[in-house]
Amino acid sequence: MENQKNDNLNLLEAVVQNTEMGKNTLEQILPMTNDVQFKAELLRQRNIYHQLNQEAHTAIEACGGSAQGQSTMAKLNTKMGIGLKTLTDKSTRNLAEMLTQDSGMGVVDCVKSCKDYPNAAPGAKRLAQRLQDFEEDNRIQLERFL
Repeated sequence: MENQKNDNLNLLEAVVQNTEMGKNTLEQILPMTNDVQFKAELLRQRNIYHQLNQEAHTAIEACGGSAQGQSTMAKLNTKMGIGLKTLTDKSTRNLAEMLTQDSGMGVVDCVKSCKDYPNAAPGAKRLAQRLQDFEEDNRIQLERFL
């Protein structure tokens, strides 16, 4: 039982960190684009990241835990990485390429987390799978802007 609780908390924490990364990245990139269709897609994605993040927080609290979220260092690294990659090119194509790669990494992170925490409860696994499916869909949606 303790194994399942730890796996639940760890898998849900992975969902929190992944969704925070998505939200924070989009918050930084949204002001860089004037492309109306692209911005609408980014806002849609941000809203779903927010929703999944809230669900993971609620589930962690229901398990008696509290979410840690992204570390300050991880947030800073992301912010600096985006800043460098957009220093000379804020085109829709460049932003979409960056986000496509990020969504691909998000899918990989979800797969690894599910394998790392095999004893997580079905509800935690479903939430992680929804995030994985969402990340994959994001990648496909963003390819329109490449």
